[in-house]
Amino acid sequence: MKVVYTERHRDHIPGDVVENGLARPSRDVPERMDALLRAVHSLGHDVVGADDHGTSPLAAVHSKGYLEFLATVHRDWQRLGLDGRVVPAAFETRQDAYRNDWSPIAKSGFHLRDQITPIGEGTWAAAYWAAQTALTAASLIKEGEQEAYALCRPSGHHAGPDFGAGATYLNNAAIAARFLARDFGRVAVIDVDVHHGNGTQQVFWDDPDVFFASVHRGPETYYPHFCGYTDETGGPSAPNGILNVSLPAQAGDATFVHGFETCVSAVLEHKPRVLVVSLGFDALLTDPSKGLLVSESAFGTVGQLIGAFNMPVLLVQEGGYDLVNLQDVAERFLRGFCSARMPVCNPTQITPT
Repeated sequence: MKVVYTERHRDHIPGDVVENGLARPSRDVPERMDALLRAVHSLGHDVVGADDHGTSPLAAVHSKGYLEFLATVHRDWQRLGLDGRVVPAAFETRQDAYRNDWSPIAKSGFHLRDQITPIGEGTWAAAYWAAQTALTAASLIKEGEQEAYALCRPSGHHAGPDFGAGATYLNNAAIAARFLARDFGRVAVIDVDVHHGNGTQQVFWDDPDVFFASVHRGPETYYPHFCGYTDETGGPSAPNGILNVSLPAQAGDATFVHGFETCVSAVLEHKPRVLVVSLGFDALLTDPSKGLLVSESAFGTVGQLIGAFNMPVLLVQEGGYDLVNLQDVAERFLRGFCSARMPVCNPTQITPT
């Protein structure tokens, strides 16, 4: 399997963030990618660099104003004489309130949904190249590869059309899915990160070409708080185009795997021609996200279930923050995934009907 990676992710240095009233170091550190690289190298996968596909695929998901904000806000912040990273001090939730003449302080409170998504000097470059990493992997799928893995940092699934959130800025999986839909038509996205992919859901809420399914810790007392409930099922042009499998706090292997199997069944009903996976490892029981109690073995099972899809599969990296065990859980998942991928489909593979 070809794995796409770029060193440009190291340009993003988030530093300390504030969550639930407490300051803490950001969990999105460059060492995450180091652990994942060790995993793919240990299994003999072919690591290739990212190509630049420009901003057009980004603009197919994100608004022009938001992309301009990401590209310029740190510079404008400094021009105001403000030190450090861009972090909102006040928030504006009314969409119709936006003004082009707002200060960078005001724009940050409109385009950033929390205080765990700071923008530093290198954030735009890192986010841009994370999206290009996903697009390069998607291009490999278009060229005939049956599977590819995009090692994206920063992650993307909390980023919506005009906002960043949850330590994400550009929605890598959504950008790749829409890019693939141009050639494949029907696309499905499955999100297995411990957090609900609220940004991805919003992007595809009313899109009949892309089905979105997410298995995650329920939002009642967990990020992203506002969405991820089971009654969120899609807009008028895409009824039942969204599936949320919301799990109770501290759910373990059996519940997690069953929830994922529910997502698999729903995906097959929608008959996609290509699958995009928002791949998070932060449901692991030792992950500092402390959302679910899932073992490495269960991730191996999920890998097998994903690998059994009889269609091209694009893996797009999302969360996973346990630096001690991240390499091991990634290896367990990838072994399961690759064990189910065959040059010629065998009768046990999952096939849309």
